[in-house]
Amino acid sequence: MAISTTGIQLQKGPRWVREVLELVSSMRFSISLLTLIAIVSVIGTVVKQAEPAINYVNQFGPFWAEIFHTIGITSIYNTVWFITIMAFLVLSTSLCLLRNTPRILADMRDFKEKTADRSFAAFSHKAQFDLPLSEKETQQRLSALLVEQGYSLKAIYRQDASVRYAGKKGLSNRWGYIFGHLAIVMICIGGLLDSAVPLQIAAFLAGKQPLQSNMLIKEVPENAVMGVKNLSFRGNVQVTEGQKISHALLNYKEGVLLQQLPFEIELKKFVVEYYSTGMPKLFASDVLVKDQDGTSFPFRIEVNKPLVHKGIAVYQSSFDDGGSTLNITGYPLMGDRANTFTLTGEVGNSTPLVNREGASYTIEWSGFRAINVENMDSVTEAVMAQAEPQKQGFKDSVAHVSGSAAAKKVKNLRNVGSSFSYKLRDKTGQAREYNVYMLPLTLEGQQVFLAGMRQMPSEPFRYVRFPADEQGTLAGYMRFRAALNNPILRERAAEQFAVKASSATADETVRKQLRQSAQRGIDLFAGTQGPGGGKMGGYAAIAQFISGNIKADEQERAADVVLKVVFGVATELLNLAYEQEGLPVLKDVEASAAFVQQALNAYSDSFFLGAPVLLMLKDFKQVQASVFQVARAPGTSLVYLGALMLILGTFAMFYIRERRLWAVIHSDKANGSTVRFAMQARKPGLEFQKEFLQLKQAIAAWDKS
Repeated sequence: MAISTTGIQLQKGPRWVREVLELVSSMRFSISLLTLIAIVSVIGTVVKQAEPAINYVNQFGPFWAEIFHTIGITSIYNTVWFITIMAFLVLSTSLCLLRNTPRILADMRDFKEKTADRSFAAFSHKAQFDLPLSEKETQQRLSALLVEQGYSLKAIYRQDASVRYAGKKGLSNRWGYIFGHLAIVMICIGGLLDSAVPLQIAAFLAGKQPLQSNMLIKEVPENAVMGVKNLSFRGNVQVTEGQKISHALLNYKEGVLLQQLPFEIELKKFVVEYYSTGMPKLFASDVLVKDQDGTSFPFRIEVNKPLVHKGIAVYQSSFDDGGSTLNITGYPLMGDRANTFTLTGEVGNSTPLVNREGASYTIEWSGFRAINVENMDSVTEAVMAQAEPQKQGFKDSVAHVSGSAAAKKVKNLRNVGSSFSYKLRDKTGQAREYNVYMLPLTLEGQQVFLAGMRQMPSEPFRYVRFPADEQGTLAGYMRFRAALNNPILRERAAEQFAVKASSATADETVRKQLRQSAQRGIDLFAGTQGPGGGKMGGYAAIAQFISGNIKADEQERAADVVLKVVFGVATELLNLAYEQEGLPVLKDVEASAAFVQQALNAYSDSFFLGAPVLLMLKDFKQVQASVFQVARAPGTSLVYLGALMLILGTFAMFYIRERRLWAVIHSDKANGSTVRFAMQARKPGLEFQKEFLQLKQAIAAWDKS
């Protein structure tokens, strides 16, 4: 039986109704919908879903980002048009099943025993044998042979004393069509049940309004709360160690809804286990689950090991800081003083800051990481792009090295210590985000502190290296920075440099000219204002001066001379800074030169930070939090069952071959019998040919027995 590709054809009713029904129930319509869904799925794979809006602007530009947002490509599986396509696919496939299933089942039961004798001539696979066996014996042998071959038989005894056999096997492959179509319906319905559709419908019917701002749980209005009987939802919740939650947050329109849970979850402890390399091996949350009737039980939620209770699954999604306390030391980056100050911050909160010049800022403590395991091999560059831990080597982060991640080999993993991040927001509301490592790192043989800045969340952090002194602190650099901003010390350093750089026989005029040149160079480098003051300093100031005052063919030589002078004056300046505080000057000439060079680089790069202060982590009290994904997914079982039926249907259609056989036995004049049989296959192939020959050979052998 051939499956009809046309739809249901009604004989009565309006013409447009009949045409629409025929179209929707046709196979060509279903295939068109499946093709469209496949194309949409490819688009949904290429374009990342549910990303922050700024990410699409950065990737595609504002024009296309707006178009993508308008037509729903950024959240394609929850759009009305995609859900409509899915609904029509379910309807079309269901109508196809309703139309064809009765005929398929009837055809599977039918032996087609009424096939006329003259039809034998039309079969391509037929044979006839004259056997010396009685009709009864031939019947017994033939029926046994066919049953052995797996055929179901039906015998028809005719008036002329002949016997007709109608056989069939492999008709279970017709279940492949039924199972395949049922699988599509079940998977689509299951997907719709687990999508945002039930939530959107329930929220619309109940008149729910999403929250647009943060507020306490007790302050949330009733029209923003979904009850515990909500059919389907998928949300997230963050729980700090020692806290309890009985709700989840659901994304809805441009805000969130509060989803009540039929139980309470208390996070006892967040557990992180590590491999010997320092890489994390396990993230787990030890929780206490308490029902509304007071009963409770402990459970450990791990990745790929969720808590399933009362039809709701709680997955370990990620982890975050739960409000760690940070003790901070502040270092000024402006002015001629190196005095430090202390702050205490809590991740997730903010702290006001007023600098010496009276400018007001707000510090927003945005993050803290107690452990940073990085690949320390071949770190060569000073600018580091922050990445997820262990996903990108520290070498690649620092050096901006690009290439195939598959080819990278981690050879030297090491815990580089803690880091924290914060936003410094000025009174106009503009903010820059900073990421600072607590401990010094050894890069290119020198210990440095890394402080990174970015202006947009989509950007990587760009880092400045601040040299550590002989005690492994920032105090030495801060003395140098303060001295560099002190005009009196700069003048003294220029004078000492001129004396040491000029020969003993040099006259006072030459020495004066050298001192003036040194003074001009160090003043340019220092800048009249510090970082954040809007005045250019560092190497950029020297480059600007040379390009504006020196001929093009002499600029390179002039730059080399100026940089050597600045380095010499900076060395004297460092010694003066130490002497001013009664400290011995650095005696290791090589170490001193390396420190001065790194200090000059750090000072020049610090203008890029755009901050009046540098905040460094002194110590901390870590508080961890788990991020759970909470889901009620009634369609999951339906999808799994649909997948199983799809497997069975595919197996039935491709691996079970349909066969039909007809045989007629009647006696001849010599008390023997004649057998005529014919075979038919839906898709004849080599296997069918082989089976036909085997039957012929088996029956022909009876002539010799």
